[in-house]
Amino acid sequence: MSSQNIRKMVTTAILIALTIVFQLMRPVLGGSNIISTYIIGSLVNLALIVAASSVGLASGVSVAVITPLIALMQGHALLPMVPWIIAGNLVLVLLYALFGQKDKAVLSITWVRWSIVSVFAALIKFAVITLGQALVLTSSKGLAFGVAAGTAAGAQFVQIVTALIGAVLAGIILPMLPANVFGKKTPGKTV
Repeated sequence: MSSQNIRKMVTTAILIALTIVFQLMRPVLGGSNIISTYIIGSLVNLALIVAASSVGLASGVSVAVITPLIALMQGHALLPMVPWIIAGNLVLVLLYALFGQKDKAVLSITWVRWSIVSVFAALIKFAVITLGQALVLTSSKGLAFGVAAGTAAGAQFVQIVTALIGAVLAGIILPMLPANVFGKKTPGKTV
């Protein structure tokens, strides 16, 4: 195994550990209130975006799958919603891994490109999780799909806000990370 692959695995493990710590902050922030939801959701989205943008798609996928499982174990996510949350996270990391940066060899951010990807990723993540919740509500509560979709959209609006906050934080943090740790070039230098 190459040293670059080991670095990617270790960095992914660190990002997963950080995400678990973020999710464990819920009791410190007052439980499952709206403030903790916005703070923790933004930090989890930050970790998803950093993993996908700096380490790569496999890292982003790892964080995307593990975070909803941790939320389930904490009682913050319901089992029928976990696959939909994973799917929403996967869409987010896929879009950042593929389109977030113009030059994948560096950790620099082009804000116009980053902003466009951020808005699309947040909206698509929201749509996937909202669709999932609407289908869960339709099957479990017997609601008409339109009513369930409206209820789900209201409940999941937080996904847009936290994904955009995470994107802004990641856009600020990524250029500050040590590029050589991720096998990337420092802008203007060669590896």
